[in-house]
Amino acid sequence: MTYHAVGELPELRTWLGHESERSGIADRTALYDPNTGEMLALSRSSTSEQVERAIELAHRAHLDGHWLTMGIEGRAKLLLAMADRLDAQAERIGKLDSLNSGVPIRLMSLFAASNGNTLRGAVHRALALGDRQVVAADDRNVFVHRIPWGVTALLMPWNAPSAMAVKKLAYALAAGATVVMKPSPASPFSAELVAAAAVDAGIPHGVVNLVLGGAEVGQQLVSDRRVRAISMTGSTPAGRRVAAAGGANLARLRLELGSNNPAVVRADADVAETASQIVSGAMKLSGQWCEAPRRVIVDAALQDVLVDAMHAELAKLRLGSSLDDTTDLGPVAFEARRTELRCQRDSLRAQGARVLEATPIPERGWFVAPTLAVGPQVDVGTEIFGPLITVQPSRSDDHAVALANGGHVGLAAYVFSSDVEGAAALGLKLCGGEVKVNGTSLLDMSPQSVQSFFGDSGIGGHGDADLLDFYTGRRIIGTDAPGLPL
Repeated sequence: MTYHAVGELPELRTWLGHESERSGIADRTALYDPNTGEMLALSRSSTSEQVERAIELAHRAHLDGHWLTMGIEGRAKLLLAMADRLDAQAERIGKLDSLNSGVPIRLMSLFAASNGNTLRGAVHRALALGDRQVVAADDRNVFVHRIPWGVTALLMPWNAPSAMAVKKLAYALAAGATVVMKPSPASPFSAELVAAAAVDAGIPHGVVNLVLGGAEVGQQLVSDRRVRAISMTGSTPAGRRVAAAGGANLARLRLELGSNNPAVVRADADVAETASQIVSGAMKLSGQWCEAPRRVIVDAALQDVLVDAMHAELAKLRLGSSLDDTTDLGPVAFEARRTELRCQRDSLRAQGARVLEATPIPERGWFVAPTLAVGPQVDVGTEIFGPLITVQPSRSDDHAVALANGGHVGLAAYVFSSDVEGAAALGLKLCGGEVKVNGTSLLDMSPQSVQSFFGDSGIGGHGDADLLDFYTGRRIIGTDAPGLPL
């Protein structure tokens, strides 16, 4: 293990049911501290043989049926024990995630502290729903059972490592599925602790497995015919590759991908509050949040005053180490992310945009200055994933909607206006599964929130009810009706 300011870094191991072993491939790449650029550890990947064993273990556990036939009551006891273990590891997990992602520790600590409750919430929903429901059939016994599809692959992103891993894992396990997890190769550390918590809680052998690696390992996993469901969060290009591989086997797909989410600012918006909300939303997770407002489309009459207000809000942000609890904006997660953001900034400048950088950045680490790019043409063609916001003018609501729905969109959108009903009506026209009026909170608007992934932003949707539903199919079993004519 390597020692860092967060303590000993977990060894990068492959978990095959209850057993862990050293991941067999020592990559030539390395993991770096985004705050300093210093190397943390050499990367390691699972071998093809280790991936095969993980899939086979999950497949055997599914065929055995013990995890499913325990019923949700039996599964609940073990999942609640796992939740307690995640609570006990919350501080360490938060530090590891902040170190891997560059996201300030204040936010990552909140995510880590909520992991146990994420599991408890999944258990609560599954208990309320039950594993089977009685259906009306005169006096005959007929039941609809919720049955997992089979081996389920969980592919996690690097921007909120443990939170996304636990969210996917919680609902898959509550549904009775057996899983193979693969964290992003950029943020593997906390996944080791999540896998260990599952084993320590007594979840049966083969139900939870963990493999490590990049695209090659992911391709082997999602291409395997034994994998019957795939939940992936990541970029749209990666999602297309996963869809092609899994779709060939008719695997069930849930893909939460990228989106350049628009924020429409109407002529009657409160400029100061709008600027505060947009900057707050865009800079969460060091700008590395899939539903962040990325493109501001503002009524032309308000553009100059809004840009000034947003620039002032950006200048208030304290840049610094992600591990410093006074930091507002940390570095981006890795050097290639910084390079792409710089290229996007330069592309916008070449299009004629006025580029405004608000705050000096530290000399070391993968820092990107919070930046506005203002102009009539501000389309980089790909998702902006970092502290860079574009601003362009609109002539009318209809023009704003046309601009907002162009390009790489579909996940979320925002509308700012003093006319809340008018803003909601405009929101109905926007291409996105979630449209927030006068706010940019990272949290859902309601415990009953649901949203679909529109456009290029993916396949499926999310909301807790949707998550539980994704991992199971329906099987109706019962006594047939006698004497039917056909």
